[in-house]
Amino acid sequence: MKNVKNEFQNDLSFLKEITLLTGVSGNEKSVRQFMERELCHIADHTMRDNLGSIAMEFKGKGPRVLLCGHMDEIGFMVHSISQKGLIYFTNLGGWDPRTLMSSPVEIINTEGNKVFGLIGSVPIHHLKDPSGKLSIDDMYIDIGAENDKEVREVFKIEKGNFIVPVTSFKYIEEKNVIVSKAFDDRVGVSIAIEAGKHFSNKKHPNTLVCAGTVQEEVGTRGAQTIANLVKPDLAIVLEGAPGDDFPSNREENQAKMKAGVQLRLIDPTMISSPTFTEYTKKIANEMKIPIQIAVRKSGGTDAGKIHISNLGVPTIVLAAPIRYAHSHNGMLSLYDYKAMKDLVFALVERIDSNIYKRLID
Repeated sequence: MKNVKNEFQNDLSFLKEITLLTGVSGNEKSVRQFMERELCHIADHTMRDNLGSIAMEFKGKGPRVLLCGHMDEIGFMVHSISQKGLIYFTNLGGWDPRTLMSSPVEIINTEGNKVFGLIGSVPIHHLKDPSGKLSIDDMYIDIGAENDKEVREVFKIEKGNFIVPVTSFKYIEEKNVIVSKAFDDRVGVSIAIEAGKHFSNKKHPNTLVCAGTVQEEVGTRGAQTIANLVKPDLAIVLEGAPGDDFPSNREENQAKMKAGVQLRLIDPTMISSPTFTEYTKKIANEMKIPIQIAVRKSGGTDAGKIHISNLGVPTIVLAAPIRYAHSHNGMLSLYDYKAMKDLVFALVERIDSNIYKRLID
């Protein structure tokens, strides 16, 4: 059997480091610093907006092409502290409450230190919903404190502190699959970084801008400010898409693990540029890069804000399928990751002024 681990060794190390960083919506500093460390010293120009998004420019002739991944992950914030020392919380981004019971978390206290805790709930016979269905309002975080004074004075926890999921990075070598948190959207951020490194010392027929946005999970807020800052001519939004290859799904799979990169045509927030979409399919077919076509009835990405910025920006969304997205642990095939990266590189290598004119015609 071929040793595929060697083929993806660099990807493994890179994805482990970036997914285990703490970066919930509104507190993406560590991810931004990671991008700065990787790209600022090789970029021609670095730009920052006032919300915390960052963009590195690699100059060339031709259109301004934006590669964009969002730095934030879903998480929580301390809502209130009970007299018994239990910590109630509110969500930052969309969580499935079924995944949360007994899950480990860390609260970033007022001194910047991490306090470990477990998510618990009231007994089932005291739930507001007689069916036994749990909501986040029924849950709390137990850090072992005996009262609210101890939470505040010993653990230094206050309302408004950020809360992050705790997980570990695992590599399933037999299937070339990895498990970690925050693939949505550290996958996109990592490919934006990889593209910047790849094209920093290689000619490309455009000006490439590699960006990380903030607060996508709570309303695609950083996308709006980064688009105003960068003013792209074209945009490729890089995402981690929820996998739909689960047993009870009788519909056609549009985000199947190990079936290639997803190309999204539509969701409630945007319609992808038809000409850009067709061009992307053409390049993928020429390069024999496996793609999956998605027509989404729900959800949205940074593309929703970017494509209507300035005078309008032809935009596509490329994504790697992620099983169990928006939970403590997701599952990603490195073959899908490679397909996504290969397609991004192929597009950046080809999009020049003539192609751009065709795409906006």
